[in-house]
Amino acid sequence: MTLPIPAPARAAAAAALLLALSGPAVAEPVAVDVANRSYATKCAEEDNIYYTLSGADIERFTVVARSPAYLDKVVRDSTAPDFTDCGFGPAPDAPPVKPYVPPTAILHEDDQYIVKGVVYPDFWRPTVVPVKVGKLTQNFLHLVQVWRKTAGGPIEFIVMYPQDGYWRLRPLPPFRMHEVAFGSSFLVGPVEESTRPFVAYKSVEFDPKTLTFTLEFAKGGKGTVRITQVDVGYSSVEVGYAPASDGALPFTAIRSMYVRPDNADTAEAVWRATPGGPAQMQSVIDFKSGKAAEIFFSRSVPSRHNTSSPDVGFTDFRTAK
Repeated sequence: MTLPIPAPARAAAAAALLLALSGPAVAEPVAVDVANRSYATKCAEEDNIYYTLSGADIERFTVVARSPAYLDKVVRDSTAPDFTDCGFGPAPDAPPVKPYVPPTAILHEDDQYIVKGVVYPDFWRPTVVPVKVGKLTQNFLHLVQVWRKTAGGPIEFIVMYPQDGYWRLRPLPPFRMHEVAFGSSFLVGPVEESTRPFVAYKSVEFDPKTLTFTLEFAKGGKGTVRITQVDVGYSSVEVGYAPASDGALPFTAIRSMYVRPDNADTAEAVWRATPGGPAQMQSVIDFKSGKAAEIFFSRSVPSRHNTSSPDVGFTDFRTAK
């Protein structure tokens, strides 16, 4: 004999089934605090653009690099250094210097990707950060590069500096171009201040199978940077923190340069103050600190400096709750 199930019990069972089918709850996107610490300059080789992003309980977010809207109209790319109006750099009449080629080693290679390590003669933060790729560990790398194999040859699309926590990301170039330039840098982890901003890593590990960097922070906790898309005109990574950010220090930052709209690696801040809200735009110098659910650092007109370098955006901020 089967006993009838009371109506309240049936309702509870149905609710439990729906919850099980829907999976774990996913936090909705949130807005974070954006602080503009930039200043004006006339030197195109000075990183005068500096924004920090802060907030408590941020568990993950996405960094995007996308080609500027004008790239299809670019006839001549410009990537050479410009020391005009700079208080440093070679003298105008100085003889050309033979480019230095730093020692470079292949750390991993498969049918899609190549990972390389680079060593320079010195670095502004001479710390030892072990970098593990697969079963290989190196203690003195200054730069790690990841290359994507394409029909036109390998393309370097993301680089990171273990000693100070700086990263650069770029998309694959359009088919008519050999490559696009790197531009703005971003930092991953709790951002500290010294002669310039930095993030202190205790160790770095890259898993070629999952395309994920695992970062151990010197201040405690871990982070991940997972490559999620590498395509013509668009690349992205997902950044995660465990535990989530505590709000004491910025959890990421961007550094770039701006002299004027046609001489800049980034010229405009384009942001939404709330998830799904209207987009707003202002000069990267004039932007006032505030809240942003997403923010892109972009250019509307071609620049004479790193003309092809991408817009860089921070989006999809999620909390641990």
